[in-house]
Formats: sequence, C-alpha cells, structure tokens
Amino acid sequence: MASLSLQIERIWSLSDGTICLLVERESAPRFEICVVRGEKVLRQGRLYARGSAQMLAETWRSTLMSLTDQSSQPSTVSGDRPSARRQRSAIA
Repeated sequence: MASLSLQIERIWSLSDGTICLLVERESAPRFEICVVRGEKVLRQGRLYARGSAQMLAETWRSTLMSLTDQSSQPSTVSGDRPSARRQRSAIA
C-alpha cells in the first residue's frame, strides 16, 4: 500500500477565525487551497503551481476582508449621504 503524504501550511488567518490552508499533494493538481471558518469550508480549489495557489489565497483574503469591512460599517439610506444632500440642495 502506498503511503499518503500531505504537507499542510497555514497561509493566513482573519480575526473572525477564518483560516486559509495550503495542502501539497502527491498527485496533480498538487496544490489545494482551502478557506475554512470553524467546520465550514468557504472556498476550495486545486492548482498545478504553488505560486498560483498563493496568489489565489491572497485574492480570497482580500475579498473576505473587504466583505467583513463592508458588513461592519453602518448602512446608510441614500438620502442621508452627503453627496445626495448636495445634489438636492443644488436642484433647489
């Protein structure tokens, strides 16, 4: 029986507990990126090149961080935005 050899590396983590793992496998495509929070898999993909996998991991990190930033900001009603007030006063 062939031995299964996996190398696992944590690429990044976010304050909400989300982590990104890079798994190197023996068979192609060799590099798997997995983003998990708790027991939930958020994103997953396998690629042939380590550099491509790392770039994808960084793209996913940026996306998740921007989504987290947007959800933590209070929502505004379009009429409450300063630009909307300026436009209304210019018309009046």
